[in-house]
Amino acid sequence: MHQVQQALEVQRYEDSLMRLPVEIMVRIFEMLDVRGKLKPRFLRVCKLFYLLILPMIYRCPILKATNFFSFVETISSSKTIGHYIRELDLSYIIQTGKNAFVAKLLKRSRKNLLAFVAPQTSFGLGPLIALKNCEQLKVLDLRLVSETLNLEELFNSIRNLHNLTHLSFPRSSISINDYKSINWPPKLSYLRISGGISDDFLRDSHFPSTINQIEFAHCPAISDVGLGNLLLRIGRNLKSLRIQYPMPGLKTESLDDVFRFCPNLYTLEVAVDYVSTRFFDEENLQYMDSFRPLRTMYINSSGSLGTSTKLDPIDLAVAINEDRLPFLKNLQVTAKLGWDPKSEYVTYIADELDERNGGLYIGY
Repeated sequence: MHQVQQALEVQRYEDSLMRLPVEIMVRIFEMLDVRGKLKPRFLRVCKLFYLLILPMIYRCPILKATNFFSFVETISSSKTIGHYIRELDLSYIIQTGKNAFVAKLLKRSRKNLLAFVAPQTSFGLGPLIALKNCEQLKVLDLRLVSETLNLEELFNSIRNLHNLTHLSFPRSSISINDYKSINWPPKLSYLRISGGISDDFLRDSHFPSTINQIEFAHCPAISDVGLGNLLLRIGRNLKSLRIQYPMPGLKTESLDDVFRFCPNLYTLEVAVDYVSTRFFDEENLQYMDSFRPLRTMYINSSGSLGTSTKLDPIDLAVAINEDRLPFLKNLQVTAKLGWDPKSEYVTYIADELDERNGGLYIGY
């Protein structure tokens, strides 16, 4: 709004042929921005354009190795441009994403930064300290960080980020021993767990009840005991659960109980490596007093020996026919399952999901 007020003042004194109200011009520029057609060269048209477009250009900058250094220099040389940044995505920054540069960007953009994706290198002490002052941050994604990060230092950095709703652990994180010292963000709803997280962490940590989406990826130290304990405690709160391959600590039937532990899921992703042939049987996928709300399911596979015959489409077809999955609309399965698209039961599943305005997708 401050930029609009400035633009109104400029418009009063600027001799221009354009007589459009500033509010309409802002709307036009926002539409161009959404379509990716708002170009930096528009800043040169006049001072009015500059005041209106500059915040939009820097709201969500597209950063790569080719423009990263010039972006850091521009942000460092101005005390105000960094305030326009709402989303800072450094996922395409690899060798150039040094800690000093990342820390400098976080310091300059801390006032209004809402989402941050860390680069594919390190995330050291400098960025962690700068992170403490990003009090408006809602999304913190560290999944691409390749160097080891101590989770105790991470939790100390996000202690005061009360608006944080999405947190993704780094893939090389080190677990901590003092679980009682963890102060989880009070509004956290999405948690992506990866790295050196152990069963003890899952068992002894007091996860906030606000979490309704959990994703597991690259967790070699987690076994079916730790995962089962966690889902038993918070499974009823979950709306989305994603468990990605590889999870070497899980057994071939570790996820058979997921429907019982998590009856309120809307989205489920599993790898067939961790379920048995009874996954869709009534003993696991039971009838509920209220209809099961599951809408979307993803079934992946490593392609290892024996996984192609684990899940028979007839079991899923029976579950759908018996209304044990009454709201299932979208099903994506890997071709490694060996399902024949022309077979009777696969055709039945596809037709039934199509009638629900969804579909069956077999990926290759």
